[in-house]
Amino acid sequence: MKTLHRFIPLLLALLMTAQTACSLRSADETEGPDAPETISQQNGDSQTAPVSDPVSDPSSDPAPGVDDVIETLPVEITPVTPAAQPEEDSADADFYPDGLFIYGDAVYSQAYYSETNSRFFAQTAQAYSLKFGTRVSVVIAPLSSMVVHSAKLASVIPDQKIMMEDMKAMTDPSVNFVNTYDALAAHDTEYIFFRTDHHWTQRGAYYAYAEFAKSVGLTPTPLENMTYAVRNDSYMGSMYQFTMDERVKTFKDQVEAWYPTKAHSMVTVTPQGETISYDSSIVSVNNTYVTFIAGDNAFTTITVPDNPPDMTCLVLKDSFGNAFVPFLCEHYGTIIVVDPRWTDENILDKYGGMNFTDIIFVNNIEAANSYVWSKLYMSLIGVQLPD
Repeated sequence: MKTLHRFIPLLLALLMTAQTACSLRSADETEGPDAPETISQQNGDSQTAPVSDPVSDPSSDPAPGVDDVIETLPVEITPVTPAAQPEEDSADADFYPDGLFIYGDAVYSQAYYSETNSRFFAQTAQAYSLKFGTRVSVVIAPLSSMVVHSAKLASVIPDQKIMMEDMKAMTDPSVNFVNTYDALAAHDTEYIFFRTDHHWTQRGAYYAYAEFAKSVGLTPTPLENMTYAVRNDSYMGSMYQFTMDERVKTFKDQVEAWYPTKAHSMVTVTPQGETISYDSSIVSVNNTYVTFIAGDNAFTTITVPDNPPDMTCLVLKDSFGNAFVPFLCEHYGTIIVVDPRWTDENILDKYGGMNFTDIIFVNNIEAANSYVWSKLYMSLIGVQLPD
């Protein structure tokens, strides 16, 4: 039943793709292959309904060239702390049919494992390595339930560490499977997941980036070397719409951002084919999770003049990858980002001659357990998996 419940909304949403891909989206509209329901908040935030492969909303009418205003926090302002969990381990969690649950002052997401689908994902990563002839890394974002410190809940919540160990075991040794779980677990008392949204925070994405960088011989830039800003100090993410539980409105969230140390520019191609230019990978036209690389777009190209031009990477991602990508500006001269939900172009034909230094898959653990995502990725290199 868990598996059936998990895939029904995704399959229904995929049926909407043809219609939604050709409709314009405003700053308070979100539609996509994995976003069957939307809600427009008074502050313009876009929220999507819960499915196995979450999506964030690209802003459709941004004014380019206005991203140089950085709202740096004064030193004396204290950032949001991690979610508070009940002191008594006997405290109950309130579970919803889709697997979400409220515990303490946050809503948490669980992950469910499919060995068959994970094997397809592993084969997909290996196929890219063979097709492009370059190093491929897999960066998996765990879901927020990993930070719940409750022996009682641990007995009923799937163990994402075990899932990732199994996923790594079935991944070909030629593929760099990054140990993101332990990297985040070492900081699980920090603010690495939102309370009211299904994504990790950019702080959480940083620890995954740092582990990736070390795994490929790069030196991660310390967070303290980057300019820190709070893009939104009263963020309400997707979880209220998912649960419709009034308690969620009382949970406190911020959208924190760390700006890369090197000047760079970004060009996106929206799902509708519009080309938009920005002067930063953290955009000022939206103060939600969409602030990171302007949300989900078909193609994103980031150019960092101060980095070596022969350092290039291709990022294949879901919306969890959005908060991860800006950190790559510390190392790569050119960063190409592709979201397979918004294009059917053959990227082997499009980018095969670029001789990428790295290809990086950045997906949440549920997407990496979804056959649909493997099918989308393989279609981009001309391989059609069966329905």
